[in-house]
Amino acid sequence: MKPRRFFVEGEVLGPGERLVTGKRARHLTRVLRLGVGEAVVLFDGSGIECPAEILEVGRQLVRFKVAAGARIDRESSLDLVLALGLSRPRIMDLIIQKVTELGVNTIVPIKTERAQRWSAGERGASRLNRWERIAQEAARQSGRNLVPRISPPADFSLLLAHQKETGLKLICWEEEESGNLRTVLADHAGSRQACVLIGPEGGFSANEVERATVAGFQSVSLGQRVLRTETAAITVISLLQYELGDLGLLP
Repeated sequence: MKPRRFFVEGEVLGPGERLVTGKRARHLTRVLRLGVGEAVVLFDGSGIECPAEILEVGRQLVRFKVAAGARIDRESSLDLVLALGLSRPRIMDLIIQKVTELGVNTIVPIKTERAQRWSAGERGASRLNRWERIAQEAARQSGRNLVPRISPPADFSLLLAHQKETGLKLICWEEEESGNLRTVLADHAGSRQACVLIGPEGGFSANEVERATVAGFQSVSLGQRVLRTETAAITVISLLQYELGDLGLLP
């Protein structure tokens, strides 16, 4: 059985002792019931993982002896950005979890005409913090040593402007009548960068699709059935990783 993996925040990992406190320590001791002497693997989200041994277990802390680590790359060759219209919390949580497992590098929540409202301040910071924790846990579970960057929600126009240099740029739209994802991917077999726009639960407006195409995005259909936001996001990321990335390949 492989040692369990755990994400640790703070300074870059290296040889020595490392202390984990709070919720993460309680999860280790009360849920997983790990004890002194057990071997684990720690990673810090920068690409480095280190073998470690548990030296001490307390009510609110776990102390590790950390060995020298290595930069181990389990990332796709495809640099993938997902720009996602703000949707209900349950849907956002699910998408962030699954696309992290699938190898997305950057997640950009976007404010669109039909998106859920975003609350700034403490409430917004709390949601962003929750998304980051979900991505960290999904990276741990899937064996990734890099955690996707999740940016604060951006305006739609700002997102379009920031993706000028991206190779393959797609906007998924259920009303598209000519462009389809299968054909577009076949035409871009060598792409190493991609940005995908997925609308919120109400979809994109025709005006937003037009603005995106002016900015260089290709409008594509996912087929004759209308997919929910979460289904569309997971499906498109899976297909991109399969056709252009590493999904389905042996390590």
